[in-house]
Amino acid sequence: MPIEDYSPSDVLLPEDAPEEELVSAGEEVSEAVLPQGQTSQAQANVAAIQIDGNDGSYPGAGTVYYKNETDYQIDMEDLLNQNVSIPFSLDEPAVLIVHTHGSEAYTPDAANWYTPTDTDRTTDTNYNVVRVGAEMEKILNEKGIKTIHATVLCDSPSYNGAYNRALEVIQQAISENPSIKFVIDVHRDAMITSSGKKYKTVAQIGGRQAAQLMLVAGTDGGGLTFDDWPDHLAFAAKIQQQMNALYPGIMRPINVRAARFNQHVTPGSMLLEVGTSGNSLDEALYSASLFADALGDMLLDMAE
Repeated sequence: MPIEDYSPSDVLLPEDAPEEELVSAGEEVSEAVLPQGQTSQAQANVAAIQIDGNDGSYPGAGTVYYKNETDYQIDMEDLLNQNVSIPFSLDEPAVLIVHTHGSEAYTPDAANWYTPTDTDRTTDTNYNVVRVGAEMEKILNEKGIKTIHATVLCDSPSYNGAYNRALEVIQQAISENPSIKFVIDVHRDAMITSSGKKYKTVAQIGGRQAAQLMLVAGTDGGGLTFDDWPDHLAFAAKIQQQMNALYPGIMRPINVRAARFNQHVTPGSMLLEVGTSGNSLDEALYSASLFADALGDMLLDMAE
Protein backbone atom coordinates (compact mmCIF):
# COMPACT_ATOMS: atom_id res chain seq x y z
CA MET A 1 0.00 0.00 0.00
CA PRO A 2 1.22 3.58 -0.55
CA ILE A 3 2.90 4.95 2.54
CA GLU A 4 2.81 8.69 3.16
CA ASP A 5 5.83 10.59 4.42
CA TYR A 6 6.12 12.17 7.84
CA SER A 7 8.53 14.68 6.34
CA PRO A 8 10.35 15.02 3.01
CA SER A 9 13.26 12.98 4.37
CA ASP A 10 11.46 10.34 6.47
CA VAL A 11 9.72 7.58 4.51
CA LEU A 12 7.79 4.98 6.43
CA LEU A 13 8.80 1.40 5.93
CA PRO A 14 6.40 -1.50 6.52
CA GLU A 15 7.59 -4.50 8.48
CA ASP A 16 8.67 -7.58 6.56
CA ALA A 17 5.33 -9.34 6.22
CA PRO A 18 2.44 -7.81 4.23
CA GLU A 19 -0.01 -8.80 6.97
CA GLU A 20 1.15 -5.80 9.02
CA GLU A 21 0.68 -2.79 6.80
CA LEU A 22 0.88 0.76 8.08
CA VAL A 23 -1.53 3.67 7.98
CA SER A 24 -0.73 7.33 7.56
CA ALA A 25 0.31 8.86 10.84
CA GLY A 26 -0.53 12.52 10.26
CA GLU A 27 1.66 15.23 11.73
CA GLU A 28 4.29 14.87 14.39
CA VAL A 29 3.14 16.78 17.46
CA SER A 30 5.96 16.34 19.95
CA GLU A 31 9.17 14.54 20.71
CA ALA A 32 8.84 11.48 22.92
CA VAL A 33 9.48 11.92 26.63
CA LEU A 34 12.10 9.36 27.58
CA PRO A 35 11.40 7.23 30.68
CA GLN A 36 13.28 7.73 33.91
CA GLY A 37 16.40 5.69 34.51
CA GLN A 38 17.86 3.42 31.87
CA THR A 39 17.55 4.59 28.29
CA SER A 40 18.76 3.26 25.00
CA GLN A 41 19.45 4.41 21.48
CA ALA A 42 16.09 2.88 20.53
CA GLN A 43 14.30 5.10 23.04
CA ALA A 44 16.21 8.17 21.91
CA ASN A 45 15.03 7.53 18.36
CA VAL A 46 11.30 7.64 19.15
CA ALA A 47 8.92 10.55 18.50
CA ALA A 48 5.36 10.90 19.73
CA ILE A 49 2.40 11.71 17.49
CA GLN A 50 -1.37 11.83 17.87
CA ILE A 51 -3.66 10.66 15.05
CA ASP A 52 -7.33 11.11 15.84
CA GLY A 53 -8.90 12.47 12.63
CA ASN A 54 -9.80 15.84 14.14
CA ASP A 55 -7.52 17.65 11.72
CA GLY A 56 -9.89 16.92 8.83
CA SER A 57 -7.59 14.47 7.07
CA TYR A 58 -10.02 11.54 7.46
CA PRO A 59 -13.71 11.16 6.56
CA GLY A 60 -16.20 10.32 9.27
CA ALA A 61 -19.28 11.29 11.22
CA GLY A 62 -19.38 12.88 14.64
CA THR A 63 -16.22 11.83 16.47
CA VAL A 64 -15.77 8.62 14.47
CA TYR A 65 -13.27 8.81 11.62
CA TYR A 66 -11.99 6.09 9.34
CA LYS A 67 -9.43 5.25 6.67
CA ASN A 68 -11.02 3.23 3.87
CA GLU A 69 -8.62 0.92 2.02
CA THR A 70 -11.38 -0.92 0.13
CA ASP A 71 -13.51 -0.22 -2.92
CA TYR A 72 -16.65 -0.06 -0.77
CA GLN A 73 -18.47 3.16 0.02
CA ILE A 74 -18.72 3.76 3.77
CA ASP A 75 -21.63 5.73 5.27
CA MET A 76 -20.41 6.27 8.83
CA GLU A 77 -23.45 8.28 9.86
CA ASP A 78 -25.71 5.40 8.84
CA LEU A 79 -23.52 2.90 10.69
CA LEU A 80 -23.68 4.97 13.87
CA ASN A 81 -27.48 5.10 13.63
CA GLN A 82 -27.77 1.33 13.52
CA ASN A 83 -28.87 -0.60 16.59
CA VAL A 84 -26.05 -2.96 17.50
CA SER A 85 -26.85 -5.74 19.91
CA ILE A 86 -25.13 -9.10 20.33
CA PRO A 87 -26.93 -10.95 23.14
CA PHE A 88 -24.89 -13.29 25.32
CA SER A 89 -25.06 -14.96 28.73
CA LEU A 90 -23.08 -13.81 31.75
CA ASP A 91 -23.11 -17.41 32.98
CA GLU A 92 -20.85 -18.75 30.21
CA PRO A 93 -17.64 -17.65 28.47
CA ALA A 94 -18.50 -14.84 26.06
CA VAL A 95 -15.16 -13.24 25.14
CA LEU A 96 -12.03 -14.78 23.66
CA ILE A 97 -8.78 -12.80 23.49
CA VAL A 98 -6.22 -14.05 20.96
CA HIS A 99 -2.97 -12.83 19.43
CA THR A 100 -2.27 -13.51 15.77
CA HIS A 101 1.05 -11.68 16.21
CA GLY A 102 1.66 -12.44 19.86
CA SER A 103 5.38 -11.74 19.87
CA GLU A 104 4.84 -8.07 18.96
CA ALA A 105 6.45 -5.97 21.67
CA TYR A 106 7.17 -2.37 22.62
CA THR A 107 10.21 -0.16 23.10
CA PRO A 108 11.99 -1.36 26.23
CA ASP A 109 12.44 0.96 29.19
CA ALA A 110 13.90 0.63 32.67
CA ALA A 111 10.78 -1.05 34.05
CA ASN A 112 10.18 -3.37 31.10
CA TRP A 113 13.47 -4.52 29.64
CA TYR A 114 13.55 -7.67 27.52
CA THR A 115 15.84 -9.55 25.17
CA PRO A 116 14.39 -9.31 21.65
CA THR A 117 13.83 -12.50 19.69
CA ASP A 118 13.37 -10.38 16.55
CA THR A 119 13.06 -6.68 15.77
CA ASP A 120 10.61 -5.18 18.30
CA ARG A 121 9.46 -8.69 19.19
CA THR A 122 9.92 -11.10 22.05
CA THR A 123 8.51 -14.52 22.92
CA ASP A 124 8.51 -13.50 26.59
CA THR A 125 4.82 -13.02 27.29
CA ASN A 126 5.57 -10.68 30.19
CA TYR A 127 6.59 -8.01 27.68
CA ASN A 128 4.70 -8.57 24.41
CA VAL A 129 1.05 -8.05 23.47
CA VAL A 130 0.08 -11.19 25.36
CA ARG A 131 0.71 -9.16 28.52
CA VAL A 132 -1.65 -6.51 27.14
CA GLY A 133 -4.29 -9.17 26.50
CA ALA A 134 -3.89 -10.42 30.06
CA GLU A 135 -4.72 -6.95 31.36
CA MET A 136 -7.88 -6.87 29.29
CA GLU A 137 -8.83 -10.38 30.38
CA LYS A 138 -8.49 -9.39 34.04
CA ILE A 139 -10.69 -6.33 33.73
CA LEU A 140 -13.43 -8.04 31.71
CA ASN A 141 -13.60 -10.93 34.16
CA GLU A 142 -13.73 -8.50 37.09
CA LYS A 143 -16.74 -6.86 35.46
CA GLY A 144 -18.51 -10.22 35.34
CA ILE A 145 -17.96 -10.96 31.65
CA LYS A 146 -16.45 -14.42 31.42
CA THR A 147 -13.34 -14.09 29.27
CA ILE A 148 -10.84 -16.65 27.99
CA HIS A 149 -7.33 -15.65 27.01
CA ALA A 150 -5.49 -17.79 24.44
CA THR A 151 -1.79 -17.06 24.95
CA VAL A 152 -0.55 -19.00 21.93
CA LEU A 153 2.09 -17.10 19.91
CA CYS A 154 0.67 -17.69 16.45
CA ASP A 155 3.55 -15.82 14.81
CA SER A 156 6.30 -17.91 16.41
CA PRO A 157 8.47 -19.52 15.27
CA SER A 158 7.17 -18.45 11.83
CA TYR A 159 5.46 -15.15 11.04
CA ASN A 160 4.00 -16.44 7.77
CA GLY A 161 0.71 -18.25 8.23
CA ALA A 162 -0.03 -16.58 11.56
CA TYR A 163 -3.65 -15.78 10.67
CA ASN A 164 -4.31 -19.39 9.68
CA ARG A 165 -2.89 -20.60 13.00
CA ALA A 166 -4.91 -17.98 14.86
CA LEU A 167 -8.06 -19.21 13.13
CA GLU A 168 -7.33 -22.72 14.40
CA VAL A 169 -6.95 -21.34 17.94
CA ILE A 170 -10.25 -19.47 17.63
CA GLN A 171 -12.13 -22.45 16.23
CA GLN A 172 -10.78 -24.75 18.93
CA ALA A 173 -11.82 -22.35 21.68
CA ILE A 174 -15.32 -21.99 20.23
CA SER A 175 -15.69 -25.75 19.84
CA GLU A 176 -15.00 -26.02 23.57
CA ASN A 177 -17.06 -22.92 24.45
CA PRO A 178 -19.87 -22.37 21.91
CA SER A 179 -21.10 -19.45 24.00
CA ILE A 180 -18.25 -17.22 22.79
CA LYS A 181 -19.65 -14.25 20.88
CA PHE A 182 -16.73 -11.81 20.93
CA VAL A 183 -13.17 -12.40 19.73
CA ILE A 184 -10.58 -9.67 20.33
CA ASP A 185 -7.36 -10.11 18.36
CA VAL A 186 -4.85 -7.87 20.15
CA HIS A 187 -1.90 -6.49 18.15
CA ARG A 188 0.39 -3.48 18.15
CA ASP A 189 1.18 -1.39 15.08
CA ALA A 190 4.57 -0.22 13.78
CA MET A 191 5.68 3.07 12.26
CA ILE A 192 9.35 3.23 11.29
CA THR A 193 11.11 5.55 8.84
CA SER A 194 13.90 4.69 6.44
CA SER A 195 16.33 6.34 8.86
CA GLY A 196 15.22 4.00 11.65
CA LYS A 197 13.17 6.56 13.53
CA LYS A 198 10.11 5.17 15.33
CA TYR A 199 6.83 6.92 15.96
CA LYS A 200 4.58 6.13 18.88
CA THR A 201 0.93 7.16 18.93
CA VAL A 202 -0.13 8.80 22.18
CA ALA A 203 -2.96 10.63 23.92
CA GLN A 204 -3.06 12.37 27.28
CA ILE A 205 -5.76 10.70 29.35
CA GLY A 206 -6.34 11.49 33.02
CA GLY A 207 -2.95 13.14 33.36
CA ARG A 208 -1.13 10.11 31.97
CA GLN A 209 0.24 9.29 28.54
CA ALA A 210 -1.62 6.43 26.88
CA ALA A 211 -0.88 4.55 23.68
CA GLN A 212 -3.49 5.32 21.05
CA LEU A 213 -5.74 2.46 19.97
CA MET A 214 -6.92 1.52 16.50
CA LEU A 215 -9.69 -0.83 15.42
CA VAL A 216 -9.03 -2.63 12.14
CA ALA A 217 -12.28 -3.59 10.39
CA GLY A 218 -12.15 -6.41 7.87
CA THR A 219 -14.39 -6.91 4.84
CA ASP A 220 -14.88 -9.44 2.06
CA GLY A 221 -13.00 -7.18 -0.36
CA GLY A 222 -10.19 -9.70 -0.58
CA GLY A 223 -12.51 -12.40 -1.91
CA LEU A 224 -13.07 -14.40 1.29
CA THR A 225 -16.63 -14.93 2.53
CA PHE A 226 -17.63 -12.32 5.11
CA ASP A 227 -21.20 -11.30 4.31
CA ASP A 228 -21.94 -9.51 7.58
CA TRP A 229 -18.85 -7.29 7.62
CA PRO A 230 -21.00 -4.11 7.65
CA ASP A 231 -22.48 -5.25 10.97
CA HIS A 232 -18.97 -5.68 12.36
CA LEU A 233 -18.03 -2.23 11.13
CA ALA A 234 -21.13 -0.78 12.80
CA PHE A 235 -20.05 -2.44 16.06
CA ALA A 236 -16.54 -1.03 15.70
CA ALA A 237 -18.02 2.43 15.06
CA LYS A 238 -20.11 2.20 18.22
CA ILE A 239 -17.04 1.21 20.24
CA GLN A 240 -15.07 4.05 18.71
CA GLN A 241 -17.83 6.52 19.52
CA GLN A 242 -17.97 5.38 23.14
CA MET A 243 -14.20 5.47 23.59
CA ASN A 244 -13.96 8.96 22.11
CA ALA A 245 -16.74 10.17 24.41
CA LEU A 246 -14.93 8.84 27.48
CA TYR A 247 -11.33 9.43 26.45
CA PRO A 248 -11.03 12.04 23.68
CA GLY A 249 -8.00 11.45 21.48
CA ILE A 250 -7.35 7.85 22.46
CA MET A 251 -8.64 6.33 19.22
CA ARG A 252 -6.99 6.48 15.82
CA PRO A 253 -9.39 6.38 12.85
CA ILE A 254 -10.86 2.94 12.13
CA ASN A 255 -8.82 1.19 9.44
CA VAL A 256 -11.23 -0.49 6.98
CA ARG A 257 -9.41 -3.19 5.03
CA ALA A 258 -10.10 -5.73 2.27
CA ALA A 259 -8.87 -8.71 4.31
CA ARG A 260 -11.25 -10.24 6.83
CA PHE A 261 -8.70 -10.98 9.62
CA ASN A 262 -10.72 -13.94 10.95
CA GLN A 263 -13.52 -11.58 11.95
CA HIS A 264 -16.10 -13.72 10.17
CA VAL A 265 -16.13 -16.34 12.94
CA THR A 266 -18.27 -14.53 15.54
CA PRO A 267 -20.63 -11.54 15.38
CA GLY A 268 -18.45 -9.61 17.84
CA SER A 269 -15.00 -10.24 16.40
CA MET A 270 -12.57 -7.33 16.21
CA LEU A 271 -8.89 -6.54 15.70
CA LEU A 272 -7.39 -4.03 18.11
CA GLU A 273 -4.00 -2.35 17.60
CA VAL A 274 -2.66 -1.17 20.96
CA GLY A 275 -0.04 1.48 20.28
CA THR A 276 3.00 0.98 18.07
CA SER A 277 6.43 -0.52 18.57
CA GLY A 278 7.56 2.94 19.69
CA ASN A 279 5.22 3.00 22.69
CA SER A 280 6.19 1.69 26.09
CA LEU A 281 4.50 -1.34 27.59
CA ASP A 282 3.10 0.82 30.40
CA GLU A 283 1.45 3.14 27.87
CA ALA A 284 -0.07 0.13 26.12
CA LEU A 285 -1.31 -1.43 29.37
CA TYR A 286 -2.96 1.82 30.39
CA SER A 287 -4.89 2.27 27.16
CA ALA A 288 -5.82 -1.42 27.04
CA SER A 289 -7.28 -1.17 30.54
CA LEU A 290 -9.38 1.83 29.50
CA PHE A 291 -10.60 -0.03 26.43
CA ALA A 292 -11.52 -3.16 28.37
CA ASP A 293 -13.40 -1.16 30.99
CA ALA A 294 -15.42 0.76 28.38
CA LEU A 295 -16.06 -2.31 26.24
CA GLY A 296 -17.12 -4.24 29.32
CA ASP A 297 -19.79 -1.66 30.11
CA MET A 298 -21.05 -1.82 26.52
CA LEU A 299 -21.25 -5.60 26.65
CA LEU A 300 -23.07 -5.61 29.98
CA ASP A 301 -25.84 -3.63 28.31
CA MET A 302 -26.16 -6.47 25.73
CA ALA A 303 -26.19 -9.33 28.24
CA GLU A 304 -29.34 -11.41 28.39
